[in-house]
Amino acid sequence: MKTHVVRALPGELPSLEATAKALATSTRTLQRALQAEGTTFQALVDEVRRDLSLGYLREGQRTVSEIAFLLGFTEVATFTRAFRRWTGSAPSAWRQREGG
Repeated sequence: MKTHVVRALPGELPSLEATAKALATSTRTLQRALQAEGTTFQALVDEVRRDLSLGYLREGQRTVSEIAFLLGFTEVATFTRAFRRWTGSAPSAWRQREGG
C-alpha cells in the first residue's frame, strides 16, 4: 500500500479509490485491511508524507517548495503546518538542526 502512495504522490494526493483500484481491490476491502492494521488511509498517507519529507530534507538538495509539491501539497504553508504537526518544528528549522 505504501509503495502505491509513494508512486502516486508527486504533484497530487492519492485517493483511497485510486489506491484500491491500483491494488485490484475494493475501497471497502482496503479500508478493512487498514483497520485490521490499526490505521486509516489518511494516517497511512500522512506517515508516507512525513517519512518522505524527512528524507528529502536530510538530502538537502530540494527546496521546501519542491518538497511540498512532491508530497502533494498545493501550498508550502500547508506543508509547513503538517510538518510542524509531525515534528514540532518548521521544515527549514528542522533541516538546519539536522544538518541537511
